[in-house]
Amino acid sequence: MSRKDTGSTAFYIVLDMLSAAAAMAFAFWVRFVLFRGVNPVGGFGYHMLWAVLFSPVYVILYALLGIYTPKPQKGFIHAFGRLVLANTLGVMLYIDLIFVFRVVDFSRWMILIFYLTLNVLTAARGFAAHRLLRRRYDQGRDLRRVMIIGDGEAASDVFQRLGREKWSGVTVVGSVGEKTVPGLRRLGDYDRIRAVLDDLAPDEAVIALDRQDIRRLGSILRLCEDSGVKLALLPMGYEYMASRPFIEPAAGLPLINIRRVPLDSFGPALIKRAGDIVFSLLLIVLTAPIMLLAAVGTRLSSPGPVIFSQERIGKDRKPFKMYKFRSMRLNDASDSAWTRAGDPRRTSFGAFMRRYSIDELPQLFNVLRGDMSLVGPRPEIPRYVDHFKYSIPLYMVRHQVRPGITGWAQVNGLRGDTSIRSRVDYDLYYIENWSPFFDLKILLMTPFRGIVNPQEPLRGAERRQDRE
Repeated sequence: MSRKDTGSTAFYIVLDMLSAAAAMAFAFWVRFVLFRGVNPVGGFGYHMLWAVLFSPVYVILYALLGIYTPKPQKGFIHAFGRLVLANTLGVMLYIDLIFVFRVVDFSRWMILIFYLTLNVLTAARGFAAHRLLRRRYDQGRDLRRVMIIGDGEAASDVFQRLGREKWSGVTVVGSVGEKTVPGLRRLGDYDRIRAVLDDLAPDEAVIALDRQDIRRLGSILRLCEDSGVKLALLPMGYEYMASRPFIEPAAGLPLINIRRVPLDSFGPALIKRAGDIVFSLLLIVLTAPIMLLAAVGTRLSSPGPVIFSQERIGKDRKPFKMYKFRSMRLNDASDSAWTRAGDPRRTSFGAFMRRYSIDELPQLFNVLRGDMSLVGPRPEIPRYVDHFKYSIPLYMVRHQVRPGITGWAQVNGLRGDTSIRSRVDYDLYYIENWSPFFDLKILLMTPFRGIVNPQEPLRGAERRQDRE
């Protein structure tokens, strides 16, 4: 951390402690002055003393949750979720202390107003800091100077990805190797690593060697360590790893777990399953009138059952029956993957349901049964899984979690006749970066970007890859 970053962090810490005091002052004024409430314990000074003494706890929580570590490339929503979590934990600890010291008459309304106000103040401070840091990076200020060691495909990949990562706070100053990396200044060959590090003094060096150069790794590491520069190592086979690989020591060896995802752990899996049960029950109740009308419309549109079920592949590659409202006439091609322009199987009411995703509502019962989740990768029929697992890299990783009704790919426009490769990329990002807040974000985006299927016209001429 640079001296300027340290100074900024100290300033933000002071602001956050003042925010805690200001939130308490505002809450006291609202509860006992504006609404003329009866204050059963202490006066204004007593409440402010508690707030000031407890304010360092919030700072500690912010630090533990990484709020003071700048990550402007992730967007403010990422930091806001952590702020709310830290404030929630802080207020819970505050209430516990009130009971420990037997101050049981603290106003509950005042604590609620304090909590809401603290979220607003700290969010405003966090948003301002986020925008300020982005502006500094846009102006080329306070960027970390990174040097790449390598001259092959791996080094080029690192350079291109760092360049695409907007507001990452990184600038690549050049590369060391026997060849020039396209677009980069060549600083010298491998024999000059020590001299280059001494002369250039980069903030960090990234070692990105191709397989044929791996024999150089030992000497390169020694030279870099002698210079004292901060080092990062791109591991062999990185293209098959998760974005956040887990290092699990075994017999003193730092073994890299290639793809350990958050939902592998019992706690996150329990939270997600509990949310699925609660919200699927709520949505079943709320959408019951729509499902009733859809059932009647399906029955009247053509002879046959109201519900269409089809085998799909779910978590751990296990098959299950996925439910939908039937949108086609009965036919011998119920497992067909595509609907064609003017397809005689599809009813006009079915086309309407598919356009507005009404046909997907019975999948709420799949969620309740545990076959699916509200959020996750969309499931495929078995024969397409057998095809894609050999033609699309990392396709089968999608089956490490429950499939979903909506997903990160769908709310980013990847519905219908879109790239399977791109969908897999979005699904993998979701799997590796899952959090309750991420699920909530996708659910909130779904009504605006994940329900209407523009590729499904009411009187259809275009094929659809969200299969029935």
